Amino acid sequence: METNYKPVIRALGINAVDYEAAKNESQEIRKYVSSKIGTRQFWQVSEEELVFIYSITRSFRPQTVVETGVGPGTTSFAFLSALEKFGGRLYSFDLGKKYGEEEKGEPVGFVVPQSMHSGWNLTFGDSKLTLGKGLAEIGKVDLFFHDSEHTEEHVLFELNSVLPYLSDRSLILIDNYDWTEAPKQFAHINKMALLHVVDDLCAICRKP
Repeated sequence: METNYKPVIRALGINAVDYEAAKNESQEIRKYVSSKIGTRQFWQVSEEELVFIYSITRSFRPQTVVETGVGPGTTSFAFLSALEKFGGRLYSFDLGKKYGEEEKGEPVGFVVPQSMHSGWNLTFGDSKLTLGKGLAEIGKVDLFFHDSEHTEEHVLFELNSVLPYLSDRSLILIDNYDWTEAPKQFAHINKMALLHVVDDLCAICRKP
């Protein structure tokens, strides 16, 4: 499946050569995640989405990444793998409850090796109670990834919560973005561009 990354890197001013180099690196990320997940289903992102998430993070070089929804930790691992190359930090928010077809099998974030935990802040609890306080402590956010509860109300809550903290050059990624109209509404109201990337992952960024 082709990934529609070019509009995203143009909007962020990323050199195509840098993105392609990161994409080549991402194959190791994909292989590692596959070795940890196998054929099990935790409702994790697809391989194509995972490759894009690593590649865009590696080439964008954000200093602060915030994600909501950790699950097995596949995207957390991709973010941390990219961030450790240039000293960025990941802040993750999750309910802390197991879900998917492997509810009894593994703890939240089990894909992330212990050696990466020093660059990772993981907060458990409902993001309606934890995200606002967390963002106030974090300050500026360069990349925000939503993959928690996908109701219209909750998506809008998280997007509106992070909006005041977004850096001038920032990126929002949303998984399952087509489940509600919330991402389109948010992008329209805030005069941002919404770009379909691959599968049901979209990017939202400021228009040039």
